[in-house]
Amino acid sequence: MAEKCPMCGAPLENGTCGYCGYREQAAAPSSSTPSPNQPSVQPQIVINNQTIQNPQACSPNIIPGVSRKSKIAALLLCIFLGGLGIHRFYVGKVGTGILYLLTGGIFGIGWIVDIILIAIGAFKDKFDLPLRQ
Repeated sequence: MAEKCPMCGAPLENGTCGYCGYREQAAAPSSSTPSPNQPSVQPQIVINNQTIQNPQACSPNIIPGVSRKSKIAALLLCIFLGGLGIHRFYVGKVGTGILYLLTGGIFGIGWIVDIILIAIGAFKDKFDLPLRQ
């Protein structure tokens, strides 16, 4: 299972969050194995308890664990353009957006289900985060 970003909960790719920009600190490269006539040296472990500040996550509009996408915007897009899947493109679900576009919101049933899910707050973005209020 992929690691999750400690700032926003989105999956990390190569130590970097594609959603909030968080980057893991690079680990020091491991030293080569000592030769038999060299004494082995224990690695020194340094614990730094400072909080890593992410300038994007400190913005007042970004809350860790909540999507940047607006619930109201998604609901309005769904109500007026839901048959075209525009609300799904908005939250980053491109695959199902194309499916909705080709099938008329999965023949209208998926469109109605999405309106209800967005209205009750159960609709999530592509990172499986709830939409911002």
